[in-house]
Amino acid sequence: MSKKTYAIILVILIAGLMLTACERSASVSPMTTSTANGEIPFPVATQSQIMKDILAATQTAAALKGTMSTGNLPGIATSTPTFTYSTPVSLATATPTAISYPTPTAGIPSQYTIQSGEFPYCIARRFNVNPADLLSANGLGNTSQVSIGTVLTIPQGTSWPGTRSLKAHPTTYTVGYGDTIGSIACGFGDADPNIILAANGLSAGATLTTGQVLQIP
Repeated sequence: MSKKTYAIILVILIAGLMLTACERSASVSPMTTSTANGEIPFPVATQSQIMKDILAATQTAAALKGTMSTGNLPGIATSTPTFTYSTPVSLATATPTAISYPTPTAGIPSQYTIQSGEFPYCIARRFNVNPADLLSANGLGNTSQVSIGTVLTIPQGTSWPGTRSLKAHPTTYTVGYGDTIGSIACGFGDADPNIILAANGLSAGATLTTGQVLQIP
């Protein structure tokens, strides 16, 4: 119903009430229900109260109509959700740092102390020394055994007869049972145990674990 229709109904109701009021005597007091049989009297609404109720109902209906026309329930606030988008973080690709290996000392040392897993022929190959000259300089034979801590004299001005490398490197090596840095270096022939330690962030005397993978420069 439109506002115009509500207004017409309101005018008709007011006119009817006014006609009714003219027919009643001004001295008539509001009627109450009978108190017979001990019932509680129920007061009859007065004309002014009826008018207030009609006006209140009309205003409420009009307010509800105006509110519902927008498609929203009265008293319920509506809002448009907002979303905040953050800029994706760019993951920079890390540039691998090249491993820096120490440079072996130039020349051949005059002496060398045997470490675990090493033997005279290994030392001769490593330092590019003729093995016969190394054995002779230390009073050793082809079958001589040397213990850890033995200090060998390294002869100068000789060279290993043939190819010193036994295995190609740089490469990786998986540590086996009983391996030491010295024995691993001897297995590659010309590898330097100190450079293997440096390449793997190990210190002298470090204990190796079976299955450990080492970088062999």
